[in-house]
Amino acid sequence: MADPKQEAIEVIHSWSAPRSLSTSLMYSFSQRDDIEVLDEPLYGTFLRVTGVERPYREDVLSKMECDGNKVVDNIIYGPGKNRYRYCKHIAKQRVPGLPNDLLQKGKHFILIQNPLNILSSFEKVVPPSFLELGLGDLVSIYSELCALGKPPPVIDAADLQQNPE
Repeated sequence: MADPKQEAIEVIHSWSAPRSLSTSLMYSFSQRDDIEVLDEPLYGTFLRVTGVERPYREDVLSKMECDGNKVVDNIIYGPGKNRYRYCKHIAKQRVPGLPNDLLQKGKHFILIQNPLNILSSFEKVVPPSFLELGLGDLVSIYSELCALGKPPPVIDAADLQQNPE
């Protein structure tokens, strides 16, 4: 028999490119008492699978679960104490081989930002590339969700910034 607490959790997925105000939105959700927030739960998996270098790579790999199946099954869709779980994802971190449940379950939305704004901000941190920006991944996620009959709302970060309520 399934754990009733696990069945009661509703998972909300935010998919975005870097520098799209996703962290600000995540902090907004975290103010609610009934929401558990996961900040980029697939990041360790992304680093392990892609081999992308980061100055803090080894630290992240040692502290995060890096098996994508375990992240999806036990962390994202695992049991919890709150009614909701908000997962902030950067689209590029959805690497091949993750369980289908990632998109098939939960509620999803896409947070977009003008790519010119992303580039000017992102290049201060890491040299921009197609992989790093993940814009193609956002399109793939959108298309796959539509094919599943779950077309996600698309929210422009500029609209949120102008009218956060």
